[in-house]
Amino acid sequence: MDGKSGIFLFCAAVAWIAVGYKVAALARNPRNLNLWVLTLCIALPAAGFTMAVPAVYTAVNRFFGVPNLASLLVYGCIVGYSITALVMLMLWHMPAAEALPRARVLAVFYGLVLVAMAVLFANSGATVEAPSDFDDVYGPRPVGGTFLLVYVSAFAFGLGVAAWRSLQFASRVARSDGRPWLRRGLRLVAAGSIVALGYCLGKGGYVVAAWFGTTLPALSDVGTLCACAGALVITIGFTIPSWGPNLSAAADRLGRARTYLRLYPLWHAMYQVMPEIALDPPASRRADLRMLRDLDFALYRRVIEIRDGRLALAPYLAPPDGTPPPDGRGPDAAGGRTAAATREAIRIRDALARLRAASPERQDADPSAPAARETRSATPAQADDDGDLAADLEFLGRVSSALRRLPPATTATSSPGAPVRS
Repeated sequence: MDGKSGIFLFCAAVAWIAVGYKVAALARNPRNLNLWVLTLCIALPAAGFTMAVPAVYTAVNRFFGVPNLASLLVYGCIVGYSITALVMLMLWHMPAAEALPRARVLAVFYGLVLVAMAVLFANSGATVEAPSDFDDVYGPRPVGGTFLLVYVSAFAFGLGVAAWRSLQFASRVARSDGRPWLRRGLRLVAAGSIVALGYCLGKGGYVVAAWFGTTLPALSDVGTLCACAGALVITIGFTIPSWGPNLSAAADRLGRARTYLRLYPLWHAMYQVMPEIALDPPASRRADLRMLRDLDFALYRRVIEIRDGRLALAPYLAPPDGTPPPDGRGPDAAGGRTAAATREAIRIRDALARLRAASPERQDADPSAPAARETRSATPAQADDDGDLAADLEFLGRVSSALRRLPPATTATSSPGAPVRS
C-alpha cells in the first residue's frame, strides 16, 4: 500500500466513524431532517475516499464491468458532498420551509453537473484501468481534462459558498445565543472548505498546464493533500457541535479534580492540628483520592473545611504586612497573586505552629480518631454565598502550593505564648 492509499484509508475511517456516530443518533431520532442531511453530508466523502483506494477502485470497476467507473463515482460523491453541505448549512441557518425550496434548486444543479460529468466520462476514452493515477493519465486529454474541470469547478463552487455561509452563520451565532461549540464547528467547516479549495486549484492547474504542454505532477499531489486535510477538518466541524460539549464537561471536571488535589496540602496541614474541622476525614491519602467519585461534594467540603480552619486560626495569625492584594490586571498580576499567596501561606504555617504550641494536647492527637466536630453539610449554593468561589479556589490553590514548598516554622515562631492580636 502506497502513501496515498494510506491517507485515503485514514480519511475514510475517520469519516465512517463520524457516520456511525450520526447513525446512532438517527436511531434515537429518525424524523430529524437535519440529522439525515448531516449524515449524508459525511457519508458521501466517506464513500468517495473508500472507493479511491486502489483495491476498492478496481473491485468497483470489475463489479460493474466499466473501466475507471470508480473515478466517476468518487467525483460524483465529492460534488454531492459540497451540495449537501450547502443544504445542511441552510437548514442550520433558516427554517426548513425556507431552506427546502433552495435545496431543490441545488439538487437540480447537482443533477445537471452529474449528467455533464457522465457524458464527458463516457466520451473520455478511459478504457485502460488507472486506479492510482486517473487524473495524470486522462487529465491532459481534451475530453478527460474537461471532465475534471467540470468536476473541480462544481466542487469549488460548493466549497466557496460553504465557507462564506459558515462564517456568516458563525457570526450570527456569536451575536445571538453564543453557543461556543456550534460557532467553533462552523469556523472549522469554513477553514476546511478553504483548505479543500487548494485541491480544486491544484487539479485545475494541473489540467490547464498539461493542455499547454507542461506537466506539473506536484500540483496534483498538493491538491490531493489539501482535499484530505480539508475533509478531516470539515468532518470535525460538522460533528463537533454534538460532542464538543462533552469535552467542555470533561475539561471542567478535570479542572475541579486538579483543584481538589491541589488543596490537599493546605487542608491536611490544618486537619493535623485541628481534626475537628473535617466532617468525614479520609483514613489515608488513597482514601482521599476515592472522594473524587463525588467530586462536587468533596470539593465544596474541602473549601468549607479550609475556611473553618482559617477562622479558627484567626487569633494566631500575624497581622498582614500591609501590601495591597493584586487587582488581577496588568502583566505583573500573576506574580502579585503568587506573592500574596506565599505571604498568606507563611502566616498560616506560623499560626498553626502557634496553635500547636499553645495547645500541647493537639500534638498527640490521632487525626483518624473521632473528634468532637459539628455535623455540617455543604452545597454549591452555600459555598457560592461566601463570595466569588472561582477566585477563592484559585487563591486557596496558590496558598496550598506555597505552603507545600515552605520549610517548617522556626522555633521562635513555634514557641508557646498568647494568640497573636492583629
